[in-house]
Amino acid sequence: MPTAPRSSARGSSPTREADAEDPGPRTRPTAAVLLGIEALMLAAAATYCFVAVSGGGLDVRLGTGLGIFLVLFALALALASRSILARGRFGLGFGITWQMFQALVGASLLRGALYWQGGLALLLAIALFVLLTRLVRSTPLPGGD
Repeated sequence: MPTAPRSSARGSSPTREADAEDPGPRTRPTAAVLLGIEALMLAAAATYCFVAVSGGGLDVRLGTGLGIFLVLFALALALASRSILARGRFGLGFGITWQMFQALVGASLLRGALYWQGGLALLLAIALFVLLTRLVRSTPLPGGD
């Protein structure tokens, strides 16, 4: 059964009042670019896995599986980046979840004495988590006009 659109306190708009504007004019493009950079970094890591497998430096099953995993998540991050620019909900949900996963990986890298790699992973995860959570209220809900 269809429901009546919600009206905001200011007028007859069917969306929430906070849906009208982004928190900053550069927040959405910055978040999309950073997600794109993460996608490129994952694609580079996948390429390294495939090259290491072909050169004999990595076990075939492990390297191929890891490379495929990284390619799939690089594609998902690229889609999330596009979704952020189009004001879609997928990019926010996937992006925020991915940043939590990336923070865990960054902490593991730091524990494994890979300091600059872990620091970079944590820095990107924290920056993107903050940017993406700022965009949650400014992204239209599904079914809104």
